Amino acid sequence: MLTRIPKADIKIGMFVEAVECSEAVFGKRRFVLKSNDDFGAILKSPADYVLINTAFGTDSAKAALVATTQGDSNPLSPALKRTEAAVTMARSVKVLKSELITMVIDGAFEMGNIDPLVEDISQADNETSCLYFEVTRLKQKDETTFQHSLGVGVLMGKLGTAMDLDRDTVELLVLSGLLHDVGKLTISNDILQKQGPLTAEERKLIQSHPKRGHHILQKHLNIPAEALEICLHHHEALDGSGYPSRLSGSEIGPLVRISTVCDVFDALTSVRPYKRGWAPTEALSWMFEREHQFDRKLVLRLGASIDV
Repeated sequence: MLTRIPKADIKIGMFVEAVECSEAVFGKRRFVLKSNDDFGAILKSPADYVLINTAFGTDSAKAALVATTQGDSNPLSPALKRTEAAVTMARSVKVLKSELITMVIDGAFEMGNIDPLVEDISQADNETSCLYFEVTRLKQKDETTFQHSLGVGVLMGKLGTAMDLDRDTVELLVLSGLLHDVGKLTISNDILQKQGPLTAEERKLIQSHPKRGHHILQKHLNIPAEALEICLHHHEALDGSGYPSRLSGSEIGPLVRISTVCDVFDALTSVRPYKRGWAPTEALSWMFEREHQFDRKLVLRLGASIDV
């Protein structure tokens, strides 16, 4: 049976009929995928999809079973693991970008299109999720908001897992991270990425993005209330100096506190047009010293979960 799958879903042992790109780029056809060299070449190719034949090779479920029962006799190299993570995250950015833009412009939102991203991130093992976070640092032009949202989703999932939260809550955290900054899509990139100082009016506009995002998300009944709360309050601070509601202390719930720590950490460690990216240890130290703003226990747990 011929099946067309995203190239990020290929597995060792599959029978590849064709890679959907020029033969000059990847000319090999009709073969069992056995080598890391072929695996890496497919991932690095410009193709989005691969045509496999499950009658001759193994489908992804069978490949996973073989790997579980027989052991992985041909493990991926660190470089190929990173390439695979990069391909998966690039595909996730495309999906997230499409869904968020559609939500803002047309008001439509298909949770089913986001569910595979949430599942990939929340079920990734520690090594893979660390790779996911690493590749989100490589922000592409004009995709800062989407890469940031993906990075925050990865971090919130990792932190939730490190705190031994149940699977449903971890998935909720990932989803909330993916959606938390949707309000920024209603603000001009000229302001969001401005290299010089912001005017008072520009700063006020940027600080309106949580309310803007909350207004967009609340139109969709399938989005959990916790995700709405995180969208609205992820810029609050423990001392009441945050926005938009100036909540403080116990008024800020545990899931919102998680989002705040992950959001700020991702922002500090990211390269932006107007600033350099901080080293993870530098960002964590800066946040830990500001116990009036951030939950110190969560800062420490985040640091431990990303192995800095």
